[in-house]
Amino acid sequence: MSTEVVLRKRMGLLELKALLKSNIMHTDHVFPSWVNEARSECCGWERVMCNATTGHVIELSFHNLRPKPYYYYETWLLNVSLLMPFKDLKGLDLTDSQFGGWLGNEGM
Repeated sequence: MSTEVVLRKRMGLLELKALLKSNIMHTDHVFPSWVNEARSECCGWERVMCNATTGHVIELSFHNLRPKPYYYYETWLLNVSLLMPFKDLKGLDLTDSQFGGWLGNEGM
C-alpha cells in the first residue's frame, strides 16, 4: 500500500476519532491506540479491522459510545462523510451508541 494511501487512511480515522471524542463521555479511555505517528499501523488499532491482503479498512466498531451528557433518550448524529476514505468498508458497528441518525456531506 502506498504511503499516500496509508496517510489518507490514518488521517480519516483520526478525523473520526476527533468527532467521536467531541461527542462522548469519558474520553480518556477512547481510542488510545489511534495516534498520528508514522510507525503506528492503523490496522492494529482497536475497533478497526482491515483486509489481510489489501490492508484496507473493512470494519469499524463504535459500539457502546455514550453521548455527553448521557441521558437514556438522548441521541447524536454521525457525520457519514467522514467514512468516505474507507471505500472498502463493509461493516460499521454502532450498537448501543445512541446514534439517532446521520449528517450528509459535512465539512468534506
